[in-house]
Amino acid sequence: MSAMNRISLFVLFSVCSIGVFAQSVNEQSQRRQEIESQIEVIDKQINSSKEQQQATIRNLDLLQQKVTSRKQLLSSIEMQINLLNDSIVNKERAVSILREEYEKVEFSYLQILYKAYPLRNLQTWAIHILASDNLPQAYRRWQYFKNYSRYLNQQASQIKATNDLLAEEIGSLRRLRTEAEGIKGLQQRELTTLNQEERQSRQLVSEMSRQEGMLRSQLQQKQRELDAINRQISSLMAEEERSRLASNTTELEVNRALAANFEQNKGQLPWPLNGVITEPYGQRNHPVLKGIKMPFNNGVDISAHHAEDVRAVFEGVVKQIVLLPAGYNQCILVQHGSYYTFYCKLGSVKVKTGDIVATGDVLGSLSETDSDLTLHFEIWNGTTKQNPEQWLRKK
Repeated sequence: MSAMNRISLFVLFSVCSIGVFAQSVNEQSQRRQEIESQIEVIDKQINSSKEQQQATIRNLDLLQQKVTSRKQLLSSIEMQINLLNDSIVNKERAVSILREEYEKVEFSYLQILYKAYPLRNLQTWAIHILASDNLPQAYRRWQYFKNYSRYLNQQASQIKATNDLLAEEIGSLRRLRTEAEGIKGLQQRELTTLNQEERQSRQLVSEMSRQEGMLRSQLQQKQRELDAINRQISSLMAEEERSRLASNTTELEVNRALAANFEQNKGQLPWPLNGVITEPYGQRNHPVLKGIKMPFNNGVDISAHHAEDVRAVFEGVVKQIVLLPAGYNQCILVQHGSYYTFYCKLGSVKVKTGDIVATGDVLGSLSETDSDLTLHFEIWNGTTKQNPEQWLRKK
C-alpha cells in the first residue's frame, strides 16, 4: 500500500472515530446539564423551605435527593473523563503514526532530490534531450523528465498534506488535554460539594433524631391529612368510573379507543411541566425514625424552577375541577377513556369542566405566591392508582 493510500485510510478512520467520540461526549455533556438542572431545582426547594423555617423532613428528603443527584453527576463526569482519556490515547497513537509516515515520506523525497540534483535546471534537461541519437529517444527522454517532475511535485504535496494533518492532530490533542483538565477540575469541585452535602445530611439526621416526639406528631398529622385527601380523591375516581360505565354504547367505544391509545404511550407521555420528581410514588421508610413508614403517595410531586404552566399529558376531557385542603389547592381531573390524570397544587386554572384538551394544552399554572412550586400529579386506571414514573418519558 502506498504512503498516500495509508494516509487516506488514516484520515477516514480518524474522521469516523471523531464522529463517534463527539456523539458520546455530547450525550454525556447533555446528561450532565440535565442533572445540574435537577440539582438547581432541588436547591431552590431547599432554600424556600429554609426561608419558611418549616418542613424539616422535606428538607432532609430534598438534601438526600440532591446527594443522589450529585453522585449521578459525578458518575456522568467520570464517564466523560474516561471518554476523553480514551480519545487522548487514540490521538497520541495517531500523532505517532503520522510522525512516522511523515519521516518516511520526507526521507524518500530527500533521496529523490539528491538523485535529481544533477538535473536541477532546465538547461541540463534540454542538453540531455538534444543529445539523443534519434527523435524517438529524444521523446522518451522528454517524457521521462516530465513524469519525474510530476512525481517530485506529488511527493512535495504529499509531504505538505501529511505535515498539515500532523499539525491538526497535534492541535486536537492539545485541545483534548485542556478539556480533560477542565473536566477533572469540575469533578474535584463537585466531589467537594458532595462531601459538604453528605455532612449536612448527617447533621440534619442527628438534629432531627433528638426531636423524635415532634417528628412523630408531625407524621401523624400529615398521615391524617393525606388519608382524608386520598379518601376524597378515591371517592372522586369511583364517582367518575360509575358515570363512565353508565355511558351509552357509543361513548363506551370511544372511551375504549382513547384508553387503548393512552396505554400505547406508556413510558412516552410528556411531563406536565419542566421539573424534577422530589417525592416519588408509593411508600418509603421515614428518613429518621427507624421502622416507621412515611404516608403513601398516590402520585408523584414534581418541583419546578418557577411558577410555570401545567399541561395535559394526553388528549382527553376535563371532568372536574376541585379544591382540596392541606396545600393541594386547585386540582384538575382529566379523563382519557378509562384512564384519568389528576393535577393538583395549581394557583390558577385555565380550563373548565367539559373542555376537550389535546396533548400539551395548558390546564393552569403553579401558584406564584407558593414558594413550594410543586405539582402533585396522579394517574389512575379506573379506580386503580398507577405509578406516574412508569408512564412519563425518561429524561
